[in-house]
Amino acid sequence: MAIGIVQTGCGPVKGVEFDGNYSGITLFKGIPYAKPPVGDLRWKAPQDPEPWTEVRICDTYGPAAVQTPLADRHAKEYYFRGLPEFSEDCLYLNVTTGAERAGEKRPVYIWFHGGGLTNCYAYEEQFNAQEMAKKGVIVVTVGQRLSLFGYLALPQLTKEQDGRSGNYGFMDQIKALDWVTENIEAFGGDPDRITVGGQSGGCTKAAAMAATAVTGGRVKRVISQSGLKMMCRFKTLAQAEEQGRNYLRYAGIDPDTPLEELRKLDTYELFKDAPRALFPGDMVCDGDLVPFITMREGIERYARDVDFLSGSNWGEMDVFVASKAKLGPEPVNDYVKVIRNEADFHAHFRNLLGPIYDEFDGEHTLNANLEENPYRSARWYAGLGLAGWVGMNFSRNVMLNRMFGMRRIELGHTGKTYTYYWRHLEPCRPEDYGTERDPDRLLAWHSSELWFVFKSLRPGIPPLRPWEDLDYKVAERMNNYWVNFIKTGDPNGNDQPFWPASDEKYGWIELGDEAVAHTWEGTNLEKMIKAFVIREYNYNAKEAEL
Repeated sequence: MAIGIVQTGCGPVKGVEFDGNYSGITLFKGIPYAKPPVGDLRWKAPQDPEPWTEVRICDTYGPAAVQTPLADRHAKEYYFRGLPEFSEDCLYLNVTTGAERAGEKRPVYIWFHGGGLTNCYAYEEQFNAQEMAKKGVIVVTVGQRLSLFGYLALPQLTKEQDGRSGNYGFMDQIKALDWVTENIEAFGGDPDRITVGGQSGGCTKAAAMAATAVTGGRVKRVISQSGLKMMCRFKTLAQAEEQGRNYLRYAGIDPDTPLEELRKLDTYELFKDAPRALFPGDMVCDGDLVPFITMREGIERYARDVDFLSGSNWGEMDVFVASKAKLGPEPVNDYVKVIRNEADFHAHFRNLLGPIYDEFDGEHTLNANLEENPYRSARWYAGLGLAGWVGMNFSRNVMLNRMFGMRRIELGHTGKTYTYYWRHLEPCRPEDYGTERDPDRLLAWHSSELWFVFKSLRPGIPPLRPWEDLDYKVAERMNNYWVNFIKTGDPNGNDQPFWPASDEKYGWIELGDEAVAHTWEGTNLEKMIKAFVIREYNYNAKEAEL
């Protein structure tokens, strides 16, 4: 039996009830958790929504935040049905529950979408939450202000707002957490069992909620998919204000324009498709919501008893990007760029890794198909925790995730830590082999795990993925791991392959066609990488002190 009409603090709501395999599951779309942040509320903290008395039919998603839609792989993978309405009026959340009544005390998962802090939205095709709800988890997906309307800082705003500006999108997250704390019991949830999670930019959103005193210990667990964000550095207020002023200049607006006039401007008089360096879309260290200049300091101070599950994907990084101007006169083809042969391959990685490369090459054997597919071989290097941290995003490295668990033990944290490495390849249509969608090129690309975590893959969705039996098996396993962690802080259970904690043995699990557990082996290579990671931690800490 479905839960029916739910009484929230603002008024009664009725959602969409599923039938068939999801009988008993209800999805409440577009519940307002704050007033529309428009007009005089533009660039202000979110306010309580206006209450209502009649039953609000929640069968339609709210508008997505104003943004420039991603035109990359997302368009065909996730936006194949078209794009939603974009609006500054975007403070809505969606609740999926399998509870029959209030007070069932089910665990709650608050999900924040990726796209940095500038793109994407909360109800993309891959976020279907019915499977988690069927297994006893209440899932809340949150829309919030992004980019210009979520993170603009200006001296005018700082003067108006007691010495702070920016972070409006993060304020929305806190407001959504407040709403969940106050209302989720009516949907059958437990406000004392909240996990927050996200992918890519959603990792920043989720981790920041555990790294601040403002959430008051309400975040019990964090799931970070493609971005632990421990080494994330936030902008200073001065940096953010300068970026805001530069953006307004780019948009043809006097940066000293009074706030009263800026708030009267039409949305798209303000919002322009600007270069990322100019575009507001970063949290600001304000000493309050974002208390420290690095995420690490906040996590080490406020997340001591928070459980973490984090990992990265095999195809996250282009490890050839630094070699474009260093080897060979011209790219041979799209796969190898300027890596023309085995000699170029070795030269590239020796240049990136220095003496560690020779240590690594002495202990391991390269893929036999190096010259046929150096792209795959290079990803193999990155996957073992080498190339990924040289000249690229260090935080996406499996080794950093493993070291995070050990670091927490050294600091006396009581929260558990689990690390994964996603390696399963998506299937493609026959005509896609040899193109940019060829699995041998993409590998387990950035965000590809989302279909599997939510177990939302279905025949024909998306049209370019001819899902096979193996994909459904992998999705069931992934979904179970995530649900178990949300419920207990431990992904193990359901007679699935054992997932070791990232503790003294630096455990992690490889999630591919099968799930394979790994622990510390103590090779010279791993010892060298450990020393490098410790150095990064120490450097990060010293830089933060400055």
